[in-house]
Amino acid sequence: MAMGAGAFRTEAGEETRRRAILYGSVALAFAAGLVIVLELVAGFSQLGWGRYVGTDYQIYMDAARRWLDGGSYFLPRQLGGSYDIQSGDVLYPPVALWLFVPFTMLPPVVWWITPVGITVIAVWRIRPPAWALALSVLVFVYPKNLAFVFDGNPGLYFIAALAAAVAWGSPASLALFKPSLFPLALFGITHRAWWYGFATLAIASLPVLPLTVTWLAVIQDGHGGLVYSLIDMPVSALPLLWWAGSRQRHRKRAWSPDARAG
Repeated sequence: MAMGAGAFRTEAGEETRRRAILYGSVALAFAAGLVIVLELVAGFSQLGWGRYVGTDYQIYMDAARRWLDGGSYFLPRQLGGSYDIQSGDVLYPPVALWLFVPFTMLPPVVWWITPVGITVIAVWRIRPPAWALALSVLVFVYPKNLAFVFDGNPGLYFIAALAAAVAWGSPASLALFKPSLFPLALFGITHRAWWYGFATLAIASLPVLPLTVTWLAVIQDGHGGLVYSLIDMPVSALPLLWWAGSRQRHRKRAWSPDARAG
């Protein structure tokens, strides 16, 4: 009897805690969402954010078209030795041309729909807890992360690749087309699929191997590249947050009184 009462109190306490986390998460997401809406309204109506929509998308579409036309993938200023990295510079390795080139022949909106769609479906598959989703909304309170989306940063495909790896077990190594964030792409490195993905990326690099050697020099000559990429780390790591939250929830279910009784 005493054991039953103790178990009931434990279960009731756990339910109270779950509700507190849920309500707190909803409140946090609502507050963060409100701040984001206010930022967007102010940004587009007063700060001229509209002129930056698609900036990153255009940089890499232009680079891909130059390359297709027999020109330089990189800007001339990047090929003359030491330089300071700034907006407009081409920093992705040439293997990313496998991603960029097809989109030069598609409507621009497809560039956004594809990674966002993959990520949304992956989130539905992962089913992260409310607190993880709330923290995800909070990340976008930082204006740079909002710009990450509406600028069309190719990092959207890094997030989609990592989310797909979490949701379906596809190789996260495919996200190494953005090598500056390689620690995140090590997810699942102990699995065979990760190495298959890595091998696929290596084979895909062979046709652009001479240009890849040039890219290494471009990256070495550039100043500020590491800091430039670290700014994108929080938003790029969101799929791992969803994975961690999902695993925690599954562990709690496995150790719940009902699960043990079953």
